[in-house]
Amino acid sequence: MAKPNDVAIYFDSSLCTGCKGCQVACKQWNELPAPLGHNVTEFSGSLQSPMDLNGDTRLIQTFHEEESGNKFPNWAIGRRSCMHCTDAACVEVCSSHALFHDRTAS
Repeated sequence: MAKPNDVAIYFDSSLCTGCKGCQVACKQWNELPAPLGHNVTEFSGSLQSPMDLNGDTRLIQTFHEEESGNKFPNWAIGRRSCMHCTDAACVEVCSSHALFHDRTAS
């Protein structure tokens, strides 16, 4: 449970594994529907799905592929969300501790 002084949600992309657990937790916590059916979301060649926020999606992880010079790409993982929750399910489920509350809003 969030404390009164927990005024900001911070995201540390260096700790994020890209598991999308925060996306699932947000949808479940807010009772938002998941897209159902075959080909609801067209394949974009990216790990990112859905591609943008909307009325039924308040949190997405973004994936940006970067050239690495190796046979495997580097991924820059980001996060876009509404950021309005004080008792945020996404923070509670983050097993890598990439999301956390902090009482300083700087």
